[in-house]
Amino acid sequence: MRAFRPKRPVAAERSADPVACREAALGLLERTRRTRSDLSRRLDERGFDPTAIEAVLDRLSELKLVDDVEYARAFLAGRWGRRAAGWRRLEQDLRARGVASEDIARGRALLVEQTGAVDEVTAARKVVEQAARRYQSLDPRLRRQRLYALLTRRGFDSDVIAEALHNDR
Repeated sequence: MRAFRPKRPVAAERSADPVACREAALGLLERTRRTRSDLSRRLDERGFDPTAIEAVLDRLSELKLVDDVEYARAFLAGRWGRRAAGWRRLEQDLRARGVASEDIARGRALLVEQTGAVDEVTAARKVVEQAARRYQSLDPRLRRQRLYALLTRRGFDSDVIAEALHNDR
């Protein structure tokens, strides 16, 4: 959880100034890629006028400096290889960052288009292999239940889980 930071007041004449708002937005984008909703929230916290924020974000979107579809694609590409998780979990993480469902779907389609088919069953089996030692001494039925619960927490769908656990009886 982030520490509470009080709103940094912007002078009244600057709060509606689109140039100052744009400069603040570009300063935030300098450090890292951000979603439209994250930028909007941060600019609002700095005291900028909502109409100035919307105008600036619309312009930055036109220039492709703020692109939630590309953000979703990059996020999915980075997370998919690092830690095995199902699409559902990754989509939840993106929604929590303020990315719309349709942008997530387009980002996922772009990722699949660029990298080829992404096999969720293989990722689920990787999780099962990693947890195998931890659960090897358990009764087979309890082992299967624990693995099912683990895969569910990681965001895999039930059909993917069933296929991944098919040989684990």
